Amino acid sequence: MLFFMLLPDFSSNDIEKLCRGDTDAFERLFRTYSRGLIHFCLRYVNDLHIAENCVQEVFIHIWEHRSKLDPKQNIKSYLFTAVRNRALKEIRRETVRRNYQPHIILEPIIDPYQKMHAKELESAIAEAIAGLPEKCRQVFEMNRFEELTYREIAEILNISIKTVETQMGRALKQLRQALASFLK
Repeated sequence: MLFFMLLPDFSSNDIEKLCRGDTDAFERLFRTYSRGLIHFCLRYVNDLHIAENCVQEVFIHIWEHRSKLDPKQNIKSYLFTAVRNRALKEIRRETVRRNYQPHIILEPIIDPYQKMHAKELESAIAEAIAGLPEKCRQVFEMNRFEELTYREIAEILNISIKTVETQMGRALKQLRQALASFLK
């Protein structure tokens, strides 16, 4: 954790520039902290590729939500906390994958009828998801495909958690209706 203290601080003036969309300020922020954040993240995930992805996701999130940054907030602490949270989330995902990997059936479907039914189901699911209203689809995909929590979705979309819950409920209800013939 020593290198955390050795990194320079980013001024509130630079944060204000970043909030206004100054790409030079964002690049300085990235160049100042990215390498140290990657090394910090490696202590959690032990994989350079995953550490780089975690750090990249944090910087993408900062850029996308730059207008909400508080120039008075210590950006260095914020970055290290965000990277730690991303790393822990990645560890949880990997644990789930590892725990459920043995339960996945690895034998291919040989029966042509099963193959046809599986393709029909896959197509019906894709069509049902595409048919959802935009906000429902977006919330559903963020939760089910990107594995984001309701809180994370609410933060990213700048909506309440209750709205996320409502949209997911609507999405699931519509999907159950659209796929009713496969659920029998």
